[in-house]
Amino acid sequence: MIATLHIKNIGIIEDLSIDLNKGLNVLTGETGAGKTLIIDSLQIISGGRFSKEMIRKGEKNSFVELCIYAPEIPEAEEGNIIISREINLNGKNMCKINGRMTTVNELKEFMKNIIEIHGQNENQNLLDNKKHLTYLDGFSGEKIKNLKEEYEKYYEEYKKIKQELKANLGDEKEKQRRLDLLGYQLREIEEAKLKIKEDEELEEKRKVIMNSEKIVENLRTIRKINRRRWD
Repeated sequence: MIATLHIKNIGIIEDLSIDLNKGLNVLTGETGAGKTLIIDSLQIISGGRFSKEMIRKGEKNSFVELCIYAPEIPEAEEGNIIISREINLNGKNMCKINGRMTTVNELKEFMKNIIEIHGQNENQNLLDNKKHLTYLDGFSGEKIKNLKEEYEKYYEEYKKIKQELKANLGDEKEKQRRLDLLGYQLREIEEAKLKIKEDEELEEKRKVIMNSEKIVENLRTIRKINRRRWD
């Protein structure tokens, strides 16, 4: 996965590029040759802590660059990812992923599944409980992987629907209040004993009553006229 490691101005290393081959790579050398500095450089490019004392004497900054071939990662360009980190004597960091500026925390988060350093008193993914299910799923094969993905899909849909119901009904108190209101309105409707097309019948009766008033009024007017004639 790691294609090239470029180190500049770290400890006794002035400018070093290491091309790694696919599979197992072994670095050997006498004590003091700089093997530990290479591991330190990998920790630095992974977002680890850095002491300015590590900067090569007489220089103003240190620089580590890593070229990774990982076409499965979305950030890859033509399968490659270039990560770099420059550290100055004043403590300022400049981190980049494929030329894009990023923070040390973002760099650390991005690199945690790319580089794992096993060493004395180092945290290891094998001891991380959060990773154990991932290892088990990977060991179980493609069938379990597909079932897991299907389950995650339906679980996300369930959470979405649950959230929508909560948004529509509110909390338990709000839900109970709405149920009480709906129950009260339902009882009123039942007690009214409404019938189909009852509103139309009531409208017809209303028209008859209104016409009756007009007829009565007209009759009264006619009576008055007749009385005057007889008088």
